[in-house]
Amino acid sequence: MSERGTWLDHLSQRQATRDAQYGATLSVAALWYARVLLVVTTIILMIGLGPVGGADAEQVAGGSRARQASFLLLAALSLPLIMHAWRRVSLLIGANWPLLLVYGVLAASFWWSAFPGITVRRLAIYVIVLLLACALSAVLRTPRLFMPPLLVGFGIVIGLNLVYSAAFPGLAWSPIGLEGLFSSKNVAGMGSQAIILCACATLVAFRSPAAFWSVVLLAMSTAAFLVLTLSKTAVGLTALCVFVVFPVLVLALRHRTFAIIALGGTAGLVGVVGLATGTLNLSGADWADIITGDPTFTSRDELWAAALLHIEKAPLLGYGFGAQWSMLPVYHPLWLYWGFWSGTDIYKNYNQFHNGYLDLFVHGGVLLAGTVAFFVVTLVSRIARAVMRETSDRWKRSGDILFALIVLGTLLSNLMESSLFFPDALLGQFLVVITVAHSAWNLPEGA
Repeated sequence: MSERGTWLDHLSQRQATRDAQYGATLSVAALWYARVLLVVTTIILMIGLGPVGGADAEQVAGGSRARQASFLLLAALSLPLIMHAWRRVSLLIGANWPLLLVYGVLAASFWWSAFPGITVRRLAIYVIVLLLACALSAVLRTPRLFMPPLLVGFGIVIGLNLVYSAAFPGLAWSPIGLEGLFSSKNVAGMGSQAIILCACATLVAFRSPAAFWSVVLLAMSTAAFLVLTLSKTAVGLTALCVFVVFPVLVLALRHRTFAIIALGGTAGLVGVVGLATGTLNLSGADWADIITGDPTFTSRDELWAAALLHIEKAPLLGYGFGAQWSMLPVYHPLWLYWGFWSGTDIYKNYNQFHNGYLDLFVHGGVLLAGTVAFFVVTLVSRIARAVMRETSDRWKRSGDILFALIVLGTLLSNLMESSLFFPDALLGQFLVVITVAHSAWNLPEGA
């Protein structure tokens, strides 16, 4: 046989070259497809179809058909990415088993739900969000690939809101604050909070002056929009995360010694609060008065009292996921308690108890609340491992900071606005996306 090989050997080499070229082309196409899909997904999650997709406050049981169609379209668009990177998708599903436990309890609540059909429809949205998160994270598998298109989507969202607010002030402004294209001023505040936190995290990684100052401009524009929403919860939490939590995370991820000091300081602060509460006999209202000057948290204490009465009637399993706040004109939880339901529009617009931890008990009782608590513990342990892990990769640090900011921001926001696994809650859905993405960023390179 000749040392040059036979014609079959040359044919095999040409075929291998063509296969490699095809694989490279397919990977590049999948990468750009995922980037565009992430931008579109970000816009749909944040503002949906705006005023076109909103459901009437008095007829919300059926939901928004336009929003349902948009999520089904996103699910269909995610399938090519899942087929392209199905091995990595399977790894992501396995890595996020605590999240799947929560989904399992949400699905199981169908069997005791007060309105099973509503439970299925509300759960379908979260399933689609998980599907999208796995598809996008399997292809955009590093923070450097994932975060820039996410920022592009956020930039489009805030740009559309600013233009809409200037062009149609009568529609964009509500009597209590700026809504823009969001469904309410509180949702606008939470969306702005997520954008600003993502911008801060990305500043750690960018080295190009143009990219750096573009992100600064995005953060400042969003901050102006946030202030105009008059959402006190979002403004306060964003300020806390940006000016306190963010600098601490940056230093902790660069220096392990500072990380230990920060963890010790946090534990000490918790101890001081606990000691002061017991020694001075301070109640939640007392702390609210000290921190915000409003012991009622803008009358939320009345809603929380109703929530506790509601939970007492079904403490173990709750009423079923999504089966309490989505049934106008058929049913509304506040109808059950004298003094709340007056037939006025303000009560018709209430779609939560304004405390996500109470609403977890409403949706799934002790079972759901306990499962979510376990999931939250796994998220906090991830943050602790990231803080204690030293890395010189600035994009890795940026991804860890984004994850920590979104987790902490959502958990704190959940004290005043139901976000954590609440049906159609912006921050809750975004938390699922970032949780899956962060697990993808930490898979072995050759996975």
